[in-house]
Amino acid sequence: MAPIAVTLARQSPPAAVVTLVGEHDAYSAGQIESELTALLDEGLRIVVDLRDTAFIDSTTLSVLLGARLRAEKSALGFALVLPEREDTQVHQILDLTGLGATFAIFGKLDAALAEVRAGRVDDRPVRAA
Repeated sequence: MAPIAVTLARQSPPAAVVTLVGEHDAYSAGQIESELTALLDEGLRIVVDLRDTAFIDSTTLSVLLGARLRAEKSALGFALVLPEREDTQVHQILDLTGLGATFAIFGKLDAALAEVRAGRVDDRPVRAA
């Protein structure tokens, strides 16, 4: 199974960074969903770091979308961090599905954490490098 790392950034307000490394498909989607659900149940804001993700499939994308919707309903922040170069498979699937516009997307982890903590990414997608 591809690595999934969860790091808690406990500054106020606390947030969780979920890092996906390698390839993620239906096989790992269940674990990702479990991690995100547990973090949202704790009331944590979430940043999903996809900078070292080589591949996600539609199942994984669905899990991320579901978590974003749940975070929005709970008034919690949810953002993605993508590599600054835009030729990755993750960029491609977000563009092909049209779902890139539904996520707050950042190029830097610190920027994503700051915006998620400030609550400024819940209502609108943000693209920042």
